[in-house]
Amino acid sequence: MGIELKKLTIMDSLYLEKYNNLRPIYISERQSINAIIWEEFYDTHYYCNDMYMMCVIKSRNRNCPMMPMCKIEDIKDVFMEIKSHWNQNLHEPLNMYLVDGVFLEILKTIPGFMDEFDIIDDRDSYDYMYDAEKLRTLSGKAYHKKKNHLNSFLKNYAGRYEYRSLSCADIEEIEAFHDTWLDNRDYEDKHGSMRMEENGIHRLFRNCGLIDCELGGVYIDNKLEAYSIGSYAPDIECAFIHIEKANINIPGLYNFINQQFLIHAFPEAKIVNREDDLGQEGLRKSKLSYQPIRLETKYHIYQKITGVKTAIPE
Repeated sequence: MGIELKKLTIMDSLYLEKYNNLRPIYISERQSINAIIWEEFYDTHYYCNDMYMMCVIKSRNRNCPMMPMCKIEDIKDVFMEIKSHWNQNLHEPLNMYLVDGVFLEILKTIPGFMDEFDIIDDRDSYDYMYDAEKLRTLSGKAYHKKKNHLNSFLKNYAGRYEYRSLSCADIEEIEAFHDTWLDNRDYEDKHGSMRMEENGIHRLFRNCGLIDCELGGVYIDNKLEAYSIGSYAPDIECAFIHIEKANINIPGLYNFINQQFLIHAFPEAKIVNREDDLGQEGLRKSKLSYQPIRLETKYHIYQKITGVKTAIPE
């Protein structure tokens, strides 16, 4: 059976909503906003039928599928269909990226899978999962420092700050703040992906009206100084925080936008996915400091075919 790929567009990415609900999936790649942000970086294409949807990314000039979205009971059949296409039609090894633990455990039950495939545990892609109520209240000893930073901000800027729910009508203001934030930000770029991420964020801004998301911002002296963009998956009661930027010269502002965005935009959320750290040491330290309840593990799998060099994720 042939698999014909199509270029992923903004409108196509919205198909993800339908397929992501076929089983509980907690990784950030399930959300359409994530696909939109990284479409240019990965040159993303896709394939879908009545059973599954699969995004395919480019790695070293080779097409490599990401984990297909399908029902749990269909995982084996879907995987074997994809494997057959890569091996028999494309005459290439199957390298599949960003596979979650549930999907992988089912693949391990396929006879011969463990002999045929190498499994790579990709720490830089782990998503950070949090208890939503803990982030709203910052209660408990583990959040003592965070609560102190928040209280210091509230005291120092009393009467000057305001949290506002934002909309697409505010995008020009958000984009202007974002560019200023970027100009004043130093960051490491382990995978050479940060500039592409910024291009993806601007793609979101340009297509705001097409995307189902929540936006919130903090104004100080009536000037936007922080903003956040997130989405919600009701099937798993999870808020996904895709973007969060704040003026780093205002102590405690990140703590405030983090808390207020959850309170106002996602009051019903039980858990929060704040995505991965891209292998950036500073970002990893920051995400760990918020006491994740778990890290959502992601794997890459590589088919071992003698004489054929497999693609290594960039």
